[in-house]
Amino acid sequence: MTTTKLDALFAQTQPSHPSGIYRFASRASAETVQRRAEQAGWRCFHLDGREIKDKASFLQACNAAMEFPDYAGRNWDAFEELVTDLSWAPADGYVVLYDHASVYELSQPRSWATAMDILGDAAKSWADSGTPFYVLVRGSEAVLPTL
Repeated sequence: MTTTKLDALFAQTQPSHPSGIYRFASRASAETVQRRAEQAGWRCFHLDGREIKDKASFLQACNAAMEFPDYAGRNWDAFEELVTDLSWAPADGYVVLYDHASVYELSQPRSWATAMDILGDAAKSWADSGTPFYVLVRGSEAVLPTL
């Protein structure tokens, strides 16, 4: 995805792709994606999956990237509530850029699938409220639609 396409993603008022989880084929750096998101009034949360190997490390990485409040729990139920709230991180839209996803996906496939299910449900919830929410996954073995 070129930077022009990135600009188009963040500028869309009627997205050509609905909120959801997508394979992100772009070589754009995380910094470029974050900069484009911020220019559009969106928040970008970057997950560097090289150190995400299980549920605990996934939740810890999300906690750090999304700057969850101190009261946040460290379980799937709490994660689901937090990613559908994000009131401490107001924005016109959200993007989770998840690099090196295969590390977790291949080491703990059932747990990874749970994480993706929760993020997918969050995308639907945000879409219902009119707020774009994209999870852009790079380095995954999963069959995902490409953005």
